[in-house]
Amino acid sequence: MSAKGSFLILKRYRAGDEDVILKVYGTCGIAKVLVPNGFRVERGLLGYTEPFNFVSIVYKQAGNVIILQDLLEVEFLSYLSLEDYKRYVWMNSLALFVERWFLQYDPELFNILLFYISMNPENHDLFLLRFKLEFLKHMGLYKEDIFEERLRGFVKRLIEERSLKKLERLRLSRELITKLDQAIESHLSSSL
Repeated sequence: MSAKGSFLILKRYRAGDEDVILKVYGTCGIAKVLVPNGFRVERGLLGYTEPFNFVSIVYKQAGNVIILQDLLEVEFLSYLSLEDYKRYVWMNSLALFVERWFLQYDPELFNILLFYISMNPENHDLFLLRFKLEFLKHMGLYKEDIFEERLRGFVKRLIEERSLKKLERLRLSRELITKLDQAIESHLSSSL
């Protein structure tokens, strides 16, 4: 029996001589998609299965692996990572966070991810923190007390600020970014 779903490709691996395995996030949560003969030029799928592309597919499921049957639609986001190395690192940072912490599919989180992955902020570290805080808030895991008291006002401002231009102007030291990131990762490790 076939099903239809939409996924953001996080990673692509070669499997054997001709097959490709995709690690994706979408309607099935985090999943692996087997693309039979996906590495063959005649099949013509390599450009469509680049990391960061948003795809709609028809698939069948065998155990915990999804087998691609047909590719319906592709929104090419992978080209954004080719603009420069900094942009690639930004997109990869988001993909790594999703791969680690997004345990199940949530349409709102999926839309937040698509919004962030398609933007190119100047201040990548700050916007990555904002993305992580939005994740915490959406999952109901956000608590002020996971941060040092002196940082709570800044974190609240970071969450509540709606103007992306104002956020771009904020500058943080590497030490402060590291402390905030460690607090988030520690909280996630103990909560999920």
